[in-house]
Amino acid sequence: MSRPLLLAAALVFVLLGLAPIGAMALRVEPGDFAGLLGARTLGLLGRTLLLGAGSCGLAVLLGAPFGFLVARTDVPGAALLRPLGLVPLVLPPLFLAITWTVLSDLRGAPMAIVLMSLGTFPIVAFFTALAAERVDARREEAALLAGGWRAALRVELPLLLPAVLCGACLAFVFAINDFAVPDYVSSVGPKFNVYADEVFANWKLDQHTGRAVVTSLPLVLLTLVVLLPALALRRRGTLATLEGDFLRPAPLRLGRLRWAALAYCLLLVGAAALVPLGRLVYDCGGGAQGWSGARAHAAFARALELSRGDLANSLLCASAAGLVAVPVALVLGHAAERLRLGRWLELVYVLPIAVPAILFGIGEIALWNHDATARLYDGNGLVILLFVGRFLPFPLLLLSGAVATLGPRLEEAAQLAGAGPARRLARIVAPALLPSLLGAWALVFVLSMRELDAAILVPAANHTVIFRVFNQIHFGRDDFVAALALLVVFFLLLPGLAWSLYGKRRVEVLP
Repeated sequence: MSRPLLLAAALVFVLLGLAPIGAMALRVEPGDFAGLLGARTLGLLGRTLLLGAGSCGLAVLLGAPFGFLVARTDVPGAALLRPLGLVPLVLPPLFLAITWTVLSDLRGAPMAIVLMSLGTFPIVAFFTALAAERVDARREEAALLAGGWRAALRVELPLLLPAVLCGACLAFVFAINDFAVPDYVSSVGPKFNVYADEVFANWKLDQHTGRAVVTSLPLVLLTLVVLLPALALRRRGTLATLEGDFLRPAPLRLGRLRWAALAYCLLLVGAAALVPLGRLVYDCGGGAQGWSGARAHAAFARALELSRGDLANSLLCASAAGLVAVPVALVLGHAAERLRLGRWLELVYVLPIAVPAILFGIGEIALWNHDATARLYDGNGLVILLFVGRFLPFPLLLLSGAVATLGPRLEEAAQLAGAGPARRLARIVAPALLPSLLGAWALVFVLSMRELDAAILVPAANHTVIFRVFNQIHFGRDDFVAALALLVVFFLLLPGLAWSLYGKRRVEVLP
């Protein structure tokens, strides 16, 4: 690995991913720790644990069967159901909240848990699917001969457990750090405040960075406690090494159960994606006043007219964040796999996602809100830095996993032929990892387009389209909000749609 290239990539990661965390820590004063273990904080911890455990448990119950069915069985339409199962993960959780709270009377903690589980079950599902594809056919055939597909399940399920648990850990982390869903659910029903709400309230109350940081410490520790095992489980599950004579198993035949399996998959995709999108289309065209194409057209025209600048800012910043993050992630992800003790770097890589997005936004303000950086702070440059720093861990983990599946022999041969580290990375590694590189860009793009929590605090990010949706929700313009939300969804799904039309290989989008 080229030392200058590695140092440059490490510098970008430290500046954008770790410096905001350091800037927050430096603002903490001894007096900020007062009340850290008080009754209010313990109550917040209990509600946050309830949200995380409930969401993650339900995500496992929903996602693990879905992932196994679409990856390893003859359920009809599996090739289509598998990408459709990713749509709920792409949708901003706020969109699930604004649609399902209209369609259901459920409120408070139960509604927040259901919404977060619908948004995170794809993580469990597709970690399960990736692991299921790595079960050797000979092991499965032996089990089938011994006792049919039920025996095969008893053999395979323990092999899938690490991947399922890894997905569950990530679902837990997403749930406990989300601000938008508990906030919106509380605005239309009983109050259900969690740690993310408290961090936001402490900052908005007196702009005191130290108090907000201290308030979030239990949440940060809880996130780290769950994230670190997820890294080890990821390697035992989806990144488990395949043997050289690996044989891909044939789909398990479900017989008459295949139609019940199809109904289950359709019901889940419908509840998590099709119903919310259908409700947005309904509201866009007039809703209860009577749906019409003319009203929908007028709502889209108004949404474009009033939010064109916000939409352009989001597309520009999200695209640029992906372009900056991917090469940095390739260098650092390659180092994590190829250098001695490099895998320990993953413990550092996850730090930016171990803090709540709202807290990371506070760190950006503390780091860049100075006279010397005023022009950067007020423009899209800060938004790009925010997105890169916040989401760089995801392409890092994705590409380090991709490098793990790529044997080092080609790189060693190129080295013997005289190719330098940078040339080997560009000519040998990058072309072989093209689906993962495109997936890494798409992942950063999607996460940046739907990022609301940090955008609420950082002034420059207030000019993004997702913030515009959040702001307009409280004014009761259902047709305008629905049209704008559908525009956001279109651009969120656009990378996947383009790849499905023109790509020949499956794009990798999960770390």
